[in-house]
Amino acid sequence: MRFLKLCFLLFCGLTLLACANQRMTTKTLPKGVALKKGVQLPNSTQVRYYIPHNEQTSRFFFARGGFWVEPGKGLLDGSRAVFSHYFPQAKLLDVTTNEDYGLLIDLQPTWDFESGKVIGKMAYRVLDGKSTTPLLTGEKQFSVTYDWGGGSAFYNAALRTTQLVLIDILNKLEPSAEKYPAVNKTAAIDLKDLANMEKPVSLGTGFYFNSIGQLLTANHVLDECLIIRVQSEGKELDATLKASSSLLDLAVLNTGTASTQYLPLRKNQELILGEMVSSVGYPLQGLLAETPNLTRGNVSAKSGMKGSLGHFQFSAPIQPGTSGGPIISESGQVLGVAVSTLNSKYLIEKGILPQNVNFGLDAKYVAQFLRKHQFSFSETAIDTKNNIQTSNDAALAASVRVACYQ
Repeated sequence: MRFLKLCFLLFCGLTLLACANQRMTTKTLPKGVALKKGVQLPNSTQVRYYIPHNEQTSRFFFARGGFWVEPGKGLLDGSRAVFSHYFPQAKLLDVTTNEDYGLLIDLQPTWDFESGKVIGKMAYRVLDGKSTTPLLTGEKQFSVTYDWGGGSAFYNAALRTTQLVLIDILNKLEPSAEKYPAVNKTAAIDLKDLANMEKPVSLGTGFYFNSIGQLLTANHVLDECLIIRVQSEGKELDATLKASSSLLDLAVLNTGTASTQYLPLRKNQELILGEMVSSVGYPLQGLLAETPNLTRGNVSAKSGMKGSLGHFQFSAPIQPGTSGGPIISESGQVLGVAVSTLNSKYLIEKGILPQNVNFGLDAKYVAQFLRKHQFSFSETAIDTKNNIQTSNDAALAASVRVACYQ
């Protein structure tokens, strides 16, 4: 999303062109495109199509123009218009339901910008539910001139790109309800066949809290994941979501694999103002090496921002990707879970320069959450004789990289 926004700002800054705010329709075809004779329209095949959730909801505020840009809405509306025209029985896939279908179309859209134009790109795979080998794969793209403030550019690019995809499918597969009967169940779909496993949509940190392979992380890292994977020391495991709280921004994952390295909570979850702490995480993934980082600081306040629930402030530096990582004491006990940092950019614009203002969820709320959901965990008392190096090594060994795929 950050890359998308930067590209958008760049191309908007280079062009002053405005065009009519007019939506395209499915009644016309792009130049040079035609349907084969005999193709059944409207087509009665029961189709389910998948679009990654983060693409459906993508939006950002264009401050220079003073308006919201909503690629996700344009994508959903444009693709829906095309599917309803060619496949009236088509539905956007809901992985929580169990419906009948004949063909499954996996769409992986991306956006690009060039010389005042929005370019919609759509990679696609068609599956029949019987084999993991796609019946058809391909990629289409279409560009339209951006209309300042009109909002139709993303809709038009999505409509035309989806139209090119469906025409390709109709021409090459010649589907029908008889050829691809609705005998498959959506609940039986292997989600790995849909998710883009080459590029996670979000990354964070987690840590084991017991010996049976269960770990804690931040809930916001796991938003609408199809597949969750955790990685440590080059070993990668699939994980399933067992419990979560958006209020606490906390989640428990289960790997199903025993762990010899796990972290205890402090007994009675006492938090001491000023005590030294370590934060472990996998920050700036994609830029830094895929090994955990450890930073040092102290508990600087027992409360967080106004209105926040159960947060405390600590000064150990954190970066994007650290969310969900453990905040540990010098004796190796979990004092909290890293959840957020202060928005430095916003404050700098107001003439304030914050330094190392980070927030963790207090371990007493973590303990309450684990007890509520009946997860086993251990607690240890403060031990001033513990070696800090030993404690840090244990935290590093118990921490994992968490990746969410859609």
